[in-house]
Amino acid sequence: MFSRLASLLTILGVGLYFTGWIYRWAYFGYFQIEITTLDLPIESFFIAPLQVFFGNFASGEWSTFWRTFRVAIAISLLIYLTLKLLECSSGKFAHFINASRDYLLKISLKQRRYRATRTLQIFPDLQPIDYDKNFLNEFVIAGWCLAGLFYLGQTQGNLDAIRDAHNHTSMLPVVTVIAPENRLPLGRKINDLTDDPAVGNFRFIGDLELYKTLLDRDYNDKTQPDQQIVWRLLIDRDSQYYIFPSLPENAPSDTRPPLVIIQQSTAGEYVIILSPEPGPRNP
Repeated sequence: MFSRLASLLTILGVGLYFTGWIYRWAYFGYFQIEITTLDLPIESFFIAPLQVFFGNFASGEWSTFWRTFRVAIAISLLIYLTLKLLECSSGKFAHFINASRDYLLKISLKQRRYRATRTLQIFPDLQPIDYDKNFLNEFVIAGWCLAGLFYLGQTQGNLDAIRDAHNHTSMLPVVTVIAPENRLPLGRKINDLTDDPAVGNFRFIGDLELYKTLLDRDYNDKTQPDQQIVWRLLIDRDSQYYIFPSLPENAPSDTRPPLVIIQQSTAGEYVIILSPEPGPRNP
């Protein structure tokens, strides 16, 4: 009994870890981050599947649960049909080969092609394939279950990433980064929003236009309700802040926000302010 329980827990753990890894791979992949570079704790991969399978019941959101239910029904039907197909295909294949051999024998005898007849008589009747049925059944079940978990993890990861990337639906905290003057290539003086941070001894590699675009969006702009610019913290990991300007509600569906990675200072020169919502707009 205990051995079966241990095997069940092992399979459950593998399924949870696989689902959590796919979910986080899809989520951070949306923001163009390779998950292997984040060094996330293993425990987080076992917690993430709860979001994948059940969603957020507290907010009255049931679509995730019903998606999981539909996928479970579909996977069960696919497993049943695949096992039935394998069970029938082995015997039918042998019957087809044997019937074809007998048909060719009749033709060769009728046309008195004795050499072909002797050659065909060498091959005995084909018997159905003798395979390890339990192993094949378990392989099919595991394969379809992994496919279903992959679909659920990838779908929920993409949906959550799109939700968090848009300002009006994001659940990520609003971030404010305060640093000493001239320590960041992005950013403006607190008392002078017209200050041009492009002035300085900076060198560039890559897309200069992207940098210039971010210079115009490096502070929260709440003056236009339909085009609000709000910076949010994606993750704080490995002494780096991953921040991005969230997308407005009317952004095209294929738009992804640029990501800015800030290396934390060991001297404690940076101040990070987090908030669930942006501060009130000045009149």
